[in-house]
Amino acid sequence: MIFTGVLFGLVGINANADVLDDGIAGDKFLSAIAEQLTAYQIDVTSNLNDRDVLKKRIQNPRLGRFPDLPANSLPNSIEINAWETEYTQLQIGGVAILANASAEDLKDSSLFLHKWLESLDEDRIFTTFYLNDLPAAEKIASIASASGYTAYLFADGLDQSIVGNLFATAARRLAIDTRAARRYRSEVNEIDYLGQRVRRKTNSLFRDKGNSTLARREPSVFLKETLGDEFNQSTISEVIVPGGVALGASASLTITPLSLNYTDGAMHIVDETNRQWDLPELDIQSLKALFDFVERSILIKSDAIVDIDADARVRISSALRNTDAGYAIMHADTQPFEFVPNLPVTKSVVIDTDVHWLSSKNSDTLKFTTDYEVRFLSADIMRIAQTRVALEYEYESETETANYRDAWGRDIRRLDDNLDYAGLGQSMEKVASYAGWIGLLRKLKEDNIPFLHGRYEFMKIDKSGRKTPARH
Repeated sequence: MIFTGVLFGLVGINANADVLDDGIAGDKFLSAIAEQLTAYQIDVTSNLNDRDVLKKRIQNPRLGRFPDLPANSLPNSIEINAWETEYTQLQIGGVAILANASAEDLKDSSLFLHKWLESLDEDRIFTTFYLNDLPAAEKIASIASASGYTAYLFADGLDQSIVGNLFATAARRLAIDTRAARRYRSEVNEIDYLGQRVRRKTNSLFRDKGNSTLARREPSVFLKETLGDEFNQSTISEVIVPGGVALGASASLTITPLSLNYTDGAMHIVDETNRQWDLPELDIQSLKALFDFVERSILIKSDAIVDIDADARVRISSALRNTDAGYAIMHADTQPFEFVPNLPVTKSVVIDTDVHWLSSKNSDTLKFTTDYEVRFLSADIMRIAQTRVALEYEYESETETANYRDAWGRDIRRLDDNLDYAGLGQSMEKVASYAGWIGLLRKLKEDNIPFLHGRYEFMKIDKSGRKTPARH
């Protein structure tokens, strides 16, 4: 059975190995095992991509971390799928290393996994290795076990869901670097990053940590706050007139979340009193798409979801492309001028302004309200976005309806006296609902609320839905 404690005998080897940098002094795990690792012909480094480290000819296996996989950067869906694929193909293996585990936690895999999910971030350590480097992985597992940690080694392609769950929730991600591992072409970041130097004057393999590359595949990057409001002019620095849908408000909550869980096909929040709160109904594929959008939005610092240009070409966030949620938002982006046809502008944008999540004494289900605006924009002489008219709405999740509140802007007198305010609000109800969820997920992310229980199952959800057209 793959869940077997690894306690290999340590045999002395007459060879030179080194601690390759001073960074391990601040690393609890690496500093605890460094002396023993170097005694058994394994080099240790806090940064496998460090330029000075890579100048040294690789003679021994190296154990270390990556600057682009920092602490608490849990794997995303693509990373999990890539890791599991190569694991089941017997190309890679893993060592799950847990601090502060007791003998009781080692009886079987379910007990170990439960202990793993209940442990502090710094105590959940996962090392990936190329399968040809199994001897080095065995030594590392043995030394970790002898140093007070619990180490389990996985190298036979079995128990995919158990190993995948451990990898998906590993807050500390390491790898074994060898010549053979560098030659292996892998889709797994922990293998693909081996042998690569960080860019000059940075601590990353990527320009701007990859954000610029990601952003080039997205709608025009901007934060909705840069559009200004009724009392402040636009502060957008780019010379553009953005349009479409941009959502990014961080929600306020009347409870204090302790953790986010996914069980029985639904999300739940556990508060500081250990009370479990249900969330309003939303199909799980759309929730997964919105979850991925929040991750991407924070990474590239953009609220933009979709924009349809004058030639009807659709640009949409990659996190929402070819999903039902993305299609619904794209369709909503076509609606404002159906209801407000007589303004001398060519751009509209829908933005959320406030999201509030509320509890009730008489219900275990949270509810929310979303304040949002449908704005109509034009450009000034510098091609900077200026709001000509903004229509304000409030959406309530309990009734699933939006109500018109107010309007502002220098051209509000141009609005048709018979304008269908209710119809426009209704056309945006789906967007407003999604904005409420985005606001919640963003708040939980910003406050570092743990999402471990059920994370693996949630990250494996297939979010694909209606295909996003190239033109609308």
